[in-house]
Amino acid sequence: MFTIPVKKSYALREYLNLCMVQSYGQFQSGKMGKLYLYITVLLFVSSHLNAQDTLRLKKYFGDLKQIEVTIGDSSYNFLFDTGGGETFISPEIVKRQNKSDYGSLTAFRMHGEIIKYQICDSFTFAIGNTTIFHSIVGVWDIMSVLPKELPKLYGILSLKSFHDKIITLDLYNNKLILENAHSFKKKIKTMTRLKSRFANGLNGNELTIFLNIPNRNRNYWFLFDCGNLDNLLLSNNTAVEWGLQKDAGKSTQSLGVINIKIGTKEIASESKADNIIYDGSLNYSVLSKSIFLIDFRHGEIWAN
Repeated sequence: MFTIPVKKSYALREYLNLCMVQSYGQFQSGKMGKLYLYITVLLFVSSHLNAQDTLRLKKYFGDLKQIEVTIGDSSYNFLFDTGGGETFISPEIVKRQNKSDYGSLTAFRMHGEIIKYQICDSFTFAIGNTTIFHSIVGVWDIMSVLPKELPKLYGILSLKSFHDKIITLDLYNNKLILENAHSFKKKIKTMTRLKSRFANGLNGNELTIFLNIPNRNRNYWFLFDCGNLDNLLLSNNTAVEWGLQKDAGKSTQSLGVINIKIGTKEIASESKADNIIYDGSLNYSVLSKSIFLIDFRHGEIWAN
């Protein structure tokens, strides 16, 4: 995809406008060729400034989403997981690409389970019409934690893969749109900016988002996790502080339907208190009710 950085694009537009003014004088003298050329170039540049790419998500199991990723000359199905933190490939892909993994890193799942994994350098993913270079990816077999009867997945595509991009995430319609400066400025006019945190994990190599869910004049931070197919989850301490549970020592308890606010929307969701390491975790059911615009370059997120 042909792209022009926004600052340079504005300068180019000014230059082309100047050229067109000059060409108008030449047109008056009968020299239409240059005017036609300048108009053609301007239209070409403008069309590419507006260029976007839509990446299609597919159903995997329940509301889990998968996406097709091409590495080298082979295509693989990856889980798409906004709460994953790291982008992972399977050890099988490392071997197919004649590469070696190395190192020792640690991550935690929502309920505190420890994951140990290694990393591998220099992988390029082709998704739709877009290529995304990864200087480092995690190496871990996701099938080790999934039921064996499920179709094979070869990795996890996380938000980290888009760390220098702007995306629109529309889970309900199975779309992830790569935006540019022009489309971004147009979209935010109709969206509400959310209070958020962009976190990079224990080793500084992850990327996850937490949204602020206020309650009783306090700020609580919930993981932005489309891979959570459970109810909206609150930690036991959060449930107690919200007046939904009396004893923080209980491991799991249904809390019924509660309302939370994301942007201008009040969203009702079945909820549950659980022994998790965050204040709470949003789930697919909640996240699929909004469209999110995420600017990873500046750590900002909008919704409508």
